[in-house]
Amino acid sequence: MKLLNLIENSKNRYVLNGKSYLFATALSLIADEAAAVRPFVTDDARIIDEGQIEAETWLETGYVNGVWSPFPAYNIMIGTSVNQWLELIAGVGVGRDSDDELTYSNPAFQTKILFNKAQIDSIMPGFALGAGATFDAGRGDMHDVGSNYYIIGMSTWRFAGDKLMLHTNYGTRIDRERGGSQRITPYWGIGYDLEAFHPEVRLIGEVFAGDPLILNAPKYASQFGMRWLPTDHLNFDVTFGLQPELDDWRNETGRLEFAGQIGIRMLFDVFTQGGKPGRADGADGLFGNPGY
Repeated sequence: MKLLNLIENSKNRYVLNGKSYLFATALSLIADEAAAVRPFVTDDARIIDEGQIEAETWLETGYVNGVWSPFPAYNIMIGTSVNQWLELIAGVGVGRDSDDELTYSNPAFQTKILFNKAQIDSIMPGFALGAGATFDAGRGDMHDVGSNYYIIGMSTWRFAGDKLMLHTNYGTRIDRERGGSQRITPYWGIGYDLEAFHPEVRLIGEVFAGDPLILNAPKYASQFGMRWLPTDHLNFDVTFGLQPELDDWRNETGRLEFAGQIGIRMLFDVFTQGGKPGRADGADGLFGNPGY
């Protein structure tokens, strides 16, 4: 969740790449076999405006080794910006496992510091720093027995009047199995968001070094899909993911895991300053202009 950046008018929306895919845990959908990913994992250098609340929910299902997930997983993520440079996000997923029992994922939490906002057609990108974790507190098939931690730098460029946005991530992730060893690995991600057919329709895609909120994720994964933005406060996404399957010893089996997600993201002006509508293109950042 990610995790959509919206801009001030319907023809020039700054869509948040999949944080939105906000930072909920990506979920295991087939018992001990498939681990799906959030609708969009590569995060962008943006946070919502101060006092706004974002809520994202999505359904996802997985397919591996000729078997579909028996039940779709339901995910919810909620976040807010406490000022012009700090955003807090939390999320969890629930579903039914292969024994038709209730299952829920490790709860996830992330903070993001925005240093400067990306400007349209600027050579200099926006830059943010995020840190996140999942906690060993889930249940059933969707529970990873262990914890994950990461710290990631994020850059975003906005080209051609926001018709094309590029996002890069670079950092470190830590996987810690319960009672076991700790693995520290580099993390990277590259994503794009491209206007297509109509100003309200975007094509999205990414490649990344495995979801940082999945314990012992594959070394690489990819996702592609489409985003529809009917208003500045409402977004719909359909995405499809692909990554190698791993066995219990983290070796690739030669098979691929597929995942599909349908998501809705909503933005609410709840605690904005002076009751003003929040800006759809987000907060200014630590070194930005705090004025409207």
